[in-house]
Amino acid sequence: TCRSGRASGSSTMAGWSTGSPADGSSRAFTSRRAENPLYLSTSTNLLASAYVSYTRPNNNGTSAKLSGSAVSRLNEWFNTSVFSNPAAFTYGSTGRLLPDVRNQGIDNVDAGFFKNNPIGREGRFNLQFRAELFNILNRVQFSYPGLAYGSAQFGIVSAQANASRQIQMALKLVF
Repeated sequence: TCRSGRASGSSTMAGWSTGSPADGSSRAFTSRRAENPLYLSTSTNLLASAYVSYTRPNNNGTSAKLSGSAVSRLNEWFNTSVFSNPAAFTYGSTGRLLPDVRNQGIDNVDAGFFKNNPIGREGRFNLQFRAELFNILNRVQFSYPGLAYGSAQFGIVSAQANASRQIQMALKLVF
């Protein structure tokens, strides 16, 4: 009980719950996606084939991986100087995926707070207050870098993949 002698579960404090706005579960929702390897191609089809619409650049044998934070690598996500155009009518020497160069992945935290307020006789109606928070920590998730060798955007990250922090509140009448 609190100092006033009323029970701590009074009507203002009772009925609150927390959970995920995505699935209504009783835990904060964290969406995580592992970093994915990058798939490179060339900006022009050097095979002159109607059946294969892409070619890959050549690699000089050096890893394209760069160190540093994501923000410091936005203008060069990977070392673009290790790639070159393949000769005409060849596929290029770069593998299908770059195994050691990856995109940033996703790491968002979402949460919801809900308060149920029974109304009327026998609590047949419920006025629910909902507050839902998306990307609470306001982490930026960058899009894939440009993956087509020969394009002006090759190796450059120029967009954000997620939305910034969003908060929404609502009243919901359940009957």
